Amino acid sequence: MKVRLILLAVFAISLGACKKQNSNSSTPFVYFESLTPNSVTASSPKDTVFISFKVVDGDGDLGNDPTSGNHDVYLIDTRVNQANPYFFPSIPSDLQNAKDGITAHCTVKVIAALFLQKRNDTAHLLADTVVYKIYVKDRAGHNSDTITAPPIYLY
Repeated sequence: MKVRLILLAVFAISLGACKKQNSNSSTPFVYFESLTPNSVTASSPKDTVFISFKVVDGDGDLGNDPTSGNHDVYLIDTRVNQANPYFFPSIPSDLQNAKDGITAHCTVKVIAALFLQKRNDTAHLLADTVVYKIYVKDRAGHNSDTITAPPIYLY
């Protein structure tokens, strides 16, 4: 639970190059773009991991109200199969519900390596691997497909 609170504290996401996009689907789609760096020193205060992906939503209903309790982005740490939910930043009102849809490029500051720790068992004394699965949910409650980011190696 402490790790989840730390994840929430260090999370940052941005919608860059957000624009209207033609698409007929009301279900959002996500496309992996990059993960940098792919290896970090576990518990290091100097390293931070970023995951970038593209979101396409045909009816443009991205961006849940933070007071609703419904989140936008879900990162699942596959080591513990736990989803950590986050919100998009505010989406300009002229892009919300766009009849032509929305395409956005998102970058998630996953976590400072200070809080990425190796599992405490004999198989992971020297190194460990973290894999995140990612999906988004729009205001209508439609879940996107789930993408799997490449592994992050912890040394």
